[in-house]
Amino acid sequence: MRIGINGYYLTTQTAGIGQYTINLLRALGDVDKINKYYVFVPQKVEWDLPDNFKLKVISPTFLFPKTFINRFIWEEYQLGFAIKKYKIDVFHGMYQSLPLGSEKIGNVVTIHDAIPWRFPFERKQRLYRWYSDSRKELVTKRAKKIITISETSKIDFASIYEIKPETIEVTYESIDPIFHSKFTPKEIQDFKQRYDINRKYILYTGGLKRHKNLRMLIKSFAILVQDHGFEGDLYILGAKRSTMAVSPFIYYKVEDLEKYAKMKKIGSRVKFVGFISRKDMALFMHESKVFVSLSLYEGFGLPAVEAMASGCPSVLSNLGAYPEIAQDAALFVYPYGPHRIAEAVDSILTKPELRDDLSKKGLRRAKFFNRISIAERVLEVYKEVYDDYKVSFQP
Repeated sequence: MRIGINGYYLTTQTAGIGQYTINLLRALGDVDKINKYYVFVPQKVEWDLPDNFKLKVISPTFLFPKTFINRFIWEEYQLGFAIKKYKIDVFHGMYQSLPLGSEKIGNVVTIHDAIPWRFPFERKQRLYRWYSDSRKELVTKRAKKIITISETSKIDFASIYEIKPETIEVTYESIDPIFHSKFTPKEIQDFKQRYDINRKYILYTGGLKRHKNLRMLIKSFAILVQDHGFEGDLYILGAKRSTMAVSPFIYYKVEDLEKYAKMKKIGSRVKFVGFISRKDMALFMHESKVFVSLSLYEGFGLPAVEAMASGCPSVLSNLGAYPEIAQDAALFVYPYGPHRIAEAVDSILTKPELRDDLSKKGLRRAKFFNRISIAERVLEVYKEVYDDYKVSFQP
């Protein structure tokens, strides 16, 4: 098979879809040495996959740069041309996008969640509203097979897309193997010096989008410090994407969060780090006392699995897919209750037996998300749609 991949988010591998794309491609590279993969990207990216994976840079048109119009042209027409040029048999859209012409071959699309339709501010920008509606309509018409990343997400977006849930395949996400690593004392020492870490801390990763509920995280941290006597810091990793069109309404501004932390009298205790390497992120997880995410919705929740694989106990929102993904390997909280959130974090910090229990359960649960098994199932899906395409092909 000649398999085409929309690698748009490889330009921002720190984003959730970027991580999904690179983790899946690397796992496919380990299990499939036979089929040829053509990974299409809008600009050059770092590349270390096997020889049967070819990176193809398709530069976006000069029209309307870094807008959703420019992105739509790239996804719809430029990728459509690439399908013909490279004689693609199966095309995989790694997010809710399938190009013109994909309906004539085998195709697969991964729909991660229904977030743009769950939060009104996500679609406040008129151009993004047009873009997201257009992509949804075209995907619904063209998709031969739909993959999603959790049972929670399947039920949620099926109603939005008006698709029968039983027609959707669930294949969970896998994480970068580096989160399973054991780091040397020298690596840990160098890491702490690099980020000037000199006391314990709790950690958040997962981006700065508004549905991540970061003001509530900071408010809960202030209670943890002021009422429970926590003497450490809160590290917030992530930044706004700059490599693609984004709606300005969906992100927190770091300066606004910093002002809010100062208002809560913990300004010096909240550290914004921005984008970092995967190894440094794994080190942050490895050394953190607690991972906290109060997200109002997750289609999967990759950082929670990264925390579990690192042995870091978690306090997670009880909304979205987190309960499905973490099961009994985390403490769950209502994400609008700052005092209960602070109490949950404090219980892990002050009860070694609870911390050890959650850490062990997390390590066991993380093994469930086996990257090889997930890649093998995705490869089976490719073969299924390829066979259907060949059977129904009319010369």
